[in-house]
Formats: sequence, C-alpha cells, structure tokens
Amino acid sequence: MKKGINMSKNKNRFWQGLISAIIVAGLITAAFFYAKSIFDVKEETTITSETVESALKEAKELTTLKYHYKNIASFENSQQFQGLTIPFTKKSFLYTYEGEIHAGVDLDEAKVKVNENAKTINITLPETKILSHEIDEDSVMVYDEKNSIFNPLEMKDYSNFRKEEEAKVEKEVIDKGLLDEAEEQTVKAVKEILNINPVINEEYTINVK
Repeated sequence: MKKGINMSKNKNRFWQGLISAIIVAGLITAAFFYAKSIFDVKEETTITSETVESALKEAKELTTLKYHYKNIASFENSQQFQGLTIPFTKKSFLYTYEGEIHAGVDLDEAKVKVNENAKTINITLPETKILSHEIDEDSVMVYDEKNSIFNPLEMKDYSNFRKEEEAKVEKEVIDKGLLDEAEEQTVKAVKEILNINPVINEEYTINVK
C-alpha cells in the first residue's frame, strides 16, 4: 500500500508579482559608507584590483531584486493500492500564504582586474541566484481541512507540502526571467557602488560581465 500525493489541483494560483527592480537601500547605503572609508579618496589615490575587490566584497550577498507574491494552493492525498484509490482515505486542505524572494549575487566571488594604462576596471561576477525565499508566517492560513480516520493529516504533510510549493514558486519565477532581471540590476548596482569613488567615476570605465 502506498501514498499518492495529488497537488495538481492548485486552486487559483495567483501572482501579485511585484517584480520591481529594487536596489536594496540598506545594502547600497552600507556599501556607500564602506566604499568611502576604503577609498578615502585623494587626488593621488591609486585604484587597484585589491581596493576595488574590497569595496565590492563588503556588500557580500547583494540583493538587487525582490519578488513579492501571494499564493493559494491545495493539497490532496489518498492511499493507493495497485494504482487504485482506496475509499475513505482522502485527506486535503487549502493553503494560502505570502512570500518574498530575493535575487542577486555573492560578491565574495567577484573577480576584478584594473588596467591602469587603459583606465578600465573589468569585473566578472558570478551568476545571479536566489539568495533567500521567506514566507510571511502571519500570512499563512489553512482552510477546508478534510481528514480521514484511515489516513490522518500529519505535521509532515504541511511541512513537505510547503517545501514543494516553495520549490515550485522558485522554478516559476526563474522561468519568467527573474534572474535575468536581477542580473541587469546587479550590473547597475555594482557600478553605483564603485562610482562612489570620484576618481573611478571621472577617470575609469567600468566593464561588468
């Protein structure tokens, strides 16, 4: 006898996707003050790969895009025997919640090469990725719970269902281009951080890939 989980009946999965290119103010502000202290710019300041890397790596995981969503999903499970559903073993519930995904890059992995003669700063960034996925616990609501004496709802039903839903949401937003948008915003954010230094802003060309 085995269990079969049917989660194909996700009801009214809806997105209020606020995919907005939000440069996170706290990180940029922190990077600003750190970069300012690192560079402490004077006219004779020499820009090196090491100083540029230090300024970038202080920001560490740079979040450049937030995706806020609301979701309604349903869980259904019945015990099976030789491909047939056993009567009176169905259990189900309706699950609603809000979540937020942060996408960006890990700047610890950034590679920097300064060409003093050409006055260029070439930066190679790691691929953008999902840095965090948080569910607003206050938003979680469970409705229409249906239990079975032969197949009772258990805590693992809720926890496993939640993990599967989170993975499903992440795949959907990646398919919709979340990481591509985050990459564009990351390039802008990195240039903003470095252009805090007036020497870089006035004399250097920044190339980010």
